[in-house]
Amino acid sequence: MFCPGCGKRPKESWKYCLYCGTTLPVLQDESGEEEIEAISSLNIQDDSESDEEPSGAEASRIDAVTQKYEDYELGSDFLDDLDMISDEETEEYKQLQKETGYAALREKLEDTINGWKKVQINIAVTGEVGAGKSSFINSIRGLMADDPGAADVGAVKRTLKPTSYAQPDNPNLQVWDLPGVGTSTFTRENYLQEVGFSRFDFVLLLSSSRFKENDIWLAKEILRLEPNFNLFFVRTKIDDDLRAADRSRRKIKTAKDKQELLQIVKRDVMRNLLNERISNAKIYLIDNNDTNAFEFSTIVDILIQKVSALKREAMIMSLPGITNEVVQYKLAILKSRISSVTKPAAIAAVYANTDTNKYPAEIEVLLEECRFYRSQLGLNTKSLEIIAKRLEIELKELLVTLSMKSYVYVDCEDRFAQYYSGFEKVEPSKWYSLPLIGNMLKVRTYQRQFAVFLKTFLDMCARETHDLQMHMVMTLE
Repeated sequence: MFCPGCGKRPKESWKYCLYCGTTLPVLQDESGEEEIEAISSLNIQDDSESDEEPSGAEASRIDAVTQKYEDYELGSDFLDDLDMISDEETEEYKQLQKETGYAALREKLEDTINGWKKVQINIAVTGEVGAGKSSFINSIRGLMADDPGAADVGAVKRTLKPTSYAQPDNPNLQVWDLPGVGTSTFTRENYLQEVGFSRFDFVLLLSSSRFKENDIWLAKEILRLEPNFNLFFVRTKIDDDLRAADRSRRKIKTAKDKQELLQIVKRDVMRNLLNERISNAKIYLIDNNDTNAFEFSTIVDILIQKVSALKREAMIMSLPGITNEVVQYKLAILKSRISSVTKPAAIAAVYANTDTNKYPAEIEVLLEECRFYRSQLGLNTKSLEIIAKRLEIELKELLVTLSMKSYVYVDCEDRFAQYYSGFEKVEPSKWYSLPLIGNMLKVRTYQRQFAVFLKTFLDMCARETHDLQMHMVMTLE
C-alpha cells in the first residue's frame, strides 16, 4: 500500500504516514510483543474465554448494561483535528528551552492545560437533620462512609457550623455541609449572612420527606435575593419509599409500578412547593448510596451545565467519574489536551539536550499525561483500591478479572519507556536536513507521532473505564 499523500510506502503498523502526516486508509492495532512481555512479567493472565454466548436473562442484563455505558472510543479521525504547532510557537518554545531549559517548557504547559486547578467552586448542601446530607456529600465526591476524608454518616447529628469537604483530587472544589435553619446560632435573621451565601455557586436543599417550614423559608429567601440562582430541591432516600411501598402490598411491584410511584412522589413535592408559591422548582429524586439509580446522574449533569463557562472545565475535571455522563465530559477534555501536550514534547524531542538523560526528553511529559488520564478516569491505584474494597475483592483480583493493562505501562519510567519504544519512531528523511524548514517538518512529525501515542493510551483507559463501570453495575445490583 502506498500513501495517498506522498506516494511513499509506509510500514504496515503505521496509522498515519510519518513522511507526510496523511491518515492512512487502513488502521491496524499497534500493540506489540512489548505489551505482552510487560504484562507477563507481573504474572497476570487473562481468563480463558468461553465459546458459549450468554443467553436468556444473562444476555438481557449484559445488553442493558452495555447500552447504559456506551463505548468510549475516541474515533479514527482524530489526527484530522490535531492543532499542529505553528512556526511562531516553534520559535517561542525553542527559545524558551534554549534560555531556561526544559523545565520552563513544562511550566508553560502546566499553565496552558491545568489552569482549571486554580478555579474555585463552592457547592452548598443544606437541609434538616436526617436529610442525608453527609451521604450525598460522600457520593458526589466518589467516596464511601469508611473512606479516608469522608463525611461522618454515623448517628443522626446536627451540623453546628458550615463544614467544607474538598474533592480528593482538587481542593478548590469544595462541597459544604451547611447547618439547617432555625438553631440558636443560625436563626432566620442571620442565616444567609452567617453561612456566607454569596460565595456559593449552587445550593442543594435536601429532604428525606416533604420540605418543611424552614426549608421553604430558605428557598424563598434565596430566590428573593437572586431569582435565577442555581437552587435545587433534592428528595433523598427514594429507595426507602420504594421498599415501604413493597412491604405494604401483597403484589410485587413491577418496574412500571415503581416508575409511577416516583412520579407521584415528584408531583407531591411540586404541589407542596407550589402551595408555598415556589414555581418552576428544579426537583430531583435520588438514592444517596447508588449514583446509578434515579436522578443522581441528572443532578451531576445539571451542575456541569449550569456552572459558568469559566468554571465548567474545573467542575468536570474535579468531579470523580461517578456517572457515564461525567466520563464522557472528561474524555472530551482529555482528548482536547493532546494538541497542547504534544507541542512542547515535540520541541523537546528535536531540540532538547539529552546527553545526560537515561531516556528521551519527551518521556517525562508523556508519562505524566498518561498517569493523569488514569487518575481522571478513576483507574489510579487509590481509586481502584476503593472500588475493590466496595466489591469485597483484592485489588489484584480486580485487575486480573478486567484484564487491565494501562497500570502496567505507567508503573515506572523504565516500563513506560519500554511501552513507548513499541511505537514507530520518526525515521531519518532528507527533508529534515533542509535549512529553515527541516526541523519544523521534524517537529510536526514528532507531534503527530506523540498524538497517536497519547490517543492510543487514552483509548485503552477509556475501554478499561467502560469495563469497570459495567462490572460494578452487574456486581452491585
